[in-house]
Amino acid sequence: MTPRILPRLVLLVGCAFAAGAWAAGAWAADAPVVTDAWARATPPGTTVGAAYLTIQGGTRADRLVDASSDRAAMVHLHAVEESDGVSKMRGIEAVEVPAGQRVTLAPRSTHLMLMGLDGPLVAGQTFVVTLRFERAGELPVTVTVKPATATDDHAQHAH
Repeated sequence: MTPRILPRLVLLVGCAFAAGAWAAGAWAADAPVVTDAWARATPPGTTVGAAYLTIQGGTRADRLVDASSDRAAMVHLHAVEESDGVSKMRGIEAVEVPAGQRVTLAPRSTHLMLMGLDGPLVAGQTFVVTLRFERAGELPVTVTVKPATATDDHAQHAH
């Protein structure tokens, strides 16, 4: 490599790195932020559970479209609807996350249904659920297992 090309190459590589770092920073500000991820403990032999969390929308609207976890064979998005005093749970395709708005997945409401658990969820344990957003892509989230009697209010104050 000639001495005249080396400074240009260093400058080119430096500019490419700076552009990549800027793009990563812009994406991070744009992406939803997830907090307060928790699940209730499950009894031995139970193969289903649920996870709850809060999503703060980024600068652009997004949609939570899928989730997965090594702890469950399947993770589905579910909503609970009440009709004539009867609650019914159903699968949904996505959870809308408006820009700058907070969306809460909570008991008796929209939540992540964990099916085919590899064992009971034990209070004090943590596990990872990977959320997949339409725009932001995959986001791993650590879920804390709370006692079986936990409510959404209890879980948010028991950090």
